[in-house]
Amino acid sequence: MDPLTIATAAFGAIKQGVSIGKELHSLSGQIVKFVKQMSIVEEEHKKEKSKWFTSSNEEALDTYFKLKQVHDMENQLREMFMLYGAPNAWSEFVAIRTDIKKKRIAAIAKKKKEREEFLMFCAYSALAISVIGVLTLLLLNTSLFKN
Repeated sequence: MDPLTIATAAFGAIKQGVSIGKELHSLSGQIVKFVKQMSIVEEEHKKEKSKWFTSSNEEALDTYFKLKQVHDMENQLREMFMLYGAPNAWSEFVAIRTDIKKKRIAAIAKKKKEREEFLMFCAYSALAISVIGVLTLLLLNTSLFKN
């Protein structure tokens, strides 16, 4: 299912819950679902797309409107947090979200660096084994010719 559709449905459930007087914390499942799908829409925007049958204009407009729609819903969610949530709830949420994103980016960078280091170790090991093998063959060949 399209992430925008899921985000819209979750946002609708949040709005409906707030309108009938539910607390934001009781709607946390829907809020989590909305934020997750919003992140997916944003990630899809960042990914390079290679659609054969759509023009760059179509793709740009599609992405623009999807992003605009989720950001409008996010702004409405922010307003709900400010009106119906605890004081500074939205600011705390944004700070936590930013911290988690930074940690994930750092973890991905660390994993990438470790992988590169491992591959370099493998390459140097293979090179060292090859050099030792060639030197051994040269030594064996020269010792065989001396006899």
